[in-house]
Amino acid sequence: MSLHKRKLLSAAVLAAGVAMCSNANASIVPVVDAVLIQTVGMMNTAVTGAVNGTTAAVNSMNSSVTQLLQKIGTSVNENGQKIASTIEADGKTQREFAVSQEKNRKLEEARQRYFVGSNICSESASGGAHEIAGSAQAAKGGMRPGGGAKVSNQAIAQALNTPPIAPEIDSSRAAKVHAQFCDADDYAAYGGSQACPSVSTSMPGADKRVDSVLSGAGENGKAPDLTFNQNQIDAARMYVQNSTRRSIAPQLKKGEADTVAGSQYVGLMNQYNSIISAAADPQEQRIANSQPSPATKDLLKEALISPAASAYYKEFASDTAKSTGMMSAREFEAFEVGRRYANTEYQADLQALSGENLQREQIRIASLNNWLMLGIKDELQKSNIISGQLLASAARDEYTPILGTLYKSVSGRMGGQ
Repeated sequence: MSLHKRKLLSAAVLAAGVAMCSNANASIVPVVDAVLIQTVGMMNTAVTGAVNGTTAAVNSMNSSVTQLLQKIGTSVNENGQKIASTIEADGKTQREFAVSQEKNRKLEEARQRYFVGSNICSESASGGAHEIAGSAQAAKGGMRPGGGAKVSNQAIAQALNTPPIAPEIDSSRAAKVHAQFCDADDYAAYGGSQACPSVSTSMPGADKRVDSVLSGAGENGKAPDLTFNQNQIDAARMYVQNSTRRSIAPQLKKGEADTVAGSQYVGLMNQYNSIISAAADPQEQRIANSQPSPATKDLLKEALISPAASAYYKEFASDTAKSTGMMSAREFEAFEVGRRYANTEYQADLQALSGENLQREQIRIASLNNWLMLGIKDELQKSNIISGQLLASAARDEYTPILGTLYKSVSGRMGGQ
């Protein structure tokens, strides 16, 4: 209670006391006034004490609340600063992490873009495939009669590079050559004769088996060879001589060719030989593709720098390739395909490729497939040429006698007019 209210209360009590005193007996007024005044004073003191106690309690409570609110505000401010610091630190960490990630990404991208794989040398070797193919084509040109291709076997060289002789003489010569290649079947029939003194242990039947052209002459049951040695090349060429280029008539001498009949004979022989050239071409090309090619020598040295290519070469290269350092065109193509498809070392390299390097490797494989498909296209064209010649030959067989008979009929009628 405020001081003003206390004063009003005291005044009211005092007035009441005075009124009571005016109505009382005059003899007792002094006593009542003293007691009343004392009582009012005591009440005033009690009320004032109570009010002061309440005020102190309220002030104490207000002070406590103020301190509490101050502490709460201080805690809130401190926590806010901590949260702000945490958010700022987290944002800084995120920014640093993003910068680091971007830096690593750019470094990896640069590494992949400019990384030179260990197989680059073997890829460079692939670029020489056209040169190797051209070398094989040139080698085939030397296999025509008198073409100058190397032949180590003298008996075979005579059969290949001399003009056509009479069929009976040609067959006798073929029998003498075959004595080197007598097999078990021949020996069972006429073994011990000049035509078969013994069974060949290295190349039985080489001059009469197509295997000599397809996979290389050799002992029975041997694995196919992609690169032939010189003895295998000679045997394969003798097979072509027996199967395709055998003589059907002797070549004329100079005096005989100058006659009218001789001129017709030479022309007919040329027409025949043009067909035989086409017939022998696939076999001769196969043999040329199986010869060691000098064009592969430097390319192989470069390719074998690659660990994956070198591992495949050591395991699968032919003995001729390892001894001469040269592969045939056939083996080189098989090497290019096999070192990818059938080579675990290459598979390991492939697993390590990514990004642009992997895309480049996919392009290289597609290019290799295109190259092989081009070879298939060339072979189909050769086959079509030969098929056309066979069709022409069949047409000649059918129409020559008909046209000959009709021509004689027409000529007789004209002569009779």
